[in-house]
Formats: sequence, C-alpha cells, structure tokens
Amino acid sequence: MQRAHIDQMTFVEYLDDGDYFQILARKGDSIFSFINDIEDNRNINRGDLVQVRWKRDSITVPGDNDSKMPADILLDLKKAADGPVSRFRKTYGRKLKYTWATNEEFTSSYLDKVYLIVEYYLTQTTNPLLRLAVNSKDELTYSIESKTRDDRDYTVIGIAPVGPNGASIVQWLYVDEESDKLYEYNLPEDKLIAFD
Repeated sequence: MQRAHIDQMTFVEYLDDGDYFQILARKGDSIFSFINDIEDNRNINRGDLVQVRWKRDSITVPGDNDSKMPADILLDLKKAADGPVSRFRKTYGRKLKYTWATNEEFTSSYLDKVYLIVEYYLTQTTNPLLRLAVNSKDELTYSIESKTRDDRDYTVIGIAPVGPNGASIVQWLYVDEESDKLYEYNLPEDKLIAFD
C-alpha cells in the first residue's frame, strides 16, 4: 500500500478532456497534476486554497499495449479558503453575459471554460474601467471569436462594461488554443502580453 501525501496547494483547474480526468494545483512555482476519480461536483474555483491528499501509483496508458506509467492519484480534496474567483462571485453577484459570431462552432464545455477564464481575469486585472465596473457591480459582457495571429490560433475575447449607450470593449484578451496561455492585447503597441 502506497503512503498517502497531504499538502496545501492553490487550485488551478479541472481537466476533463483526456483519457483520465485530472485536477491541476499549484505549490510555489510548481504545477501538480492529479488523476481525479473522486471530485465530480466542480465546486472549487481557480485560486481557492485546497488541502490535497494523494498517493503515488500508476495508471494504464490507453492504446499503448496497456503499459503503465507513474501518476499521482487524488484521494481527497478539501477547500481550505476562498480564492479570488470565489470572492468575486460572492461580492460581484452577477452573471457575466457573452456573445459569439454565428459562424463560430464553440462547444458548451468550451464556452464554460472561456467563462472561467474571463472570471479569473476580472479578479486580477488592473484595467481601471474594468475595476470600476466590478466594484460598482455594473453589468459586464464579452464577445468571443477565433483569430489567427503570427501563424497561431487564438480565441479572442473582448470585455466591455454595459452602459446607457450600450457596450464598448475596453480590453481584448487572447487565449492560445494550443497551450491555453492567456494574453492581454496591448492596442497601442499591437502586441500580446502574457497574463498569469
């Protein structure tokens, strides 16, 4: 029987699109991946402090002659404290609205993923217009589209506070479709700035 490990970490995300469901969590500068067969209610948000209990074991690699590879298997996950997204949901208290072009074919799970990215961004942004809108609990909306830039595919998000004269985008975000890395678009310099 493998010994169980316990540690406090910061929750990053659920990954449900591979052969095994996974949970990612950060400790310092390191990201840990845990095989997730237990946590299915999805009530933990990015940035929440969690207590993780896991064991070192192995999993079967599908389609590779059932070979085994080492893996960290999640035994228990408990929320220890709210992170920025959980606090945002409690204080902002509104749902974000979004639109996308009819020619785009985004799945509902991908739209959910983008929603979580925008929520997290709004908790971390220094954009004064977005900070004001969040603090005032003003309605926010965003648009989603696909775009290619420098031979890379991105999902482009335009975030806008909704005012009496409609919505005017105040921040563009780019999500690299291959790596899921998030960038703020700097309009005056026409460049992408990595956002963590």
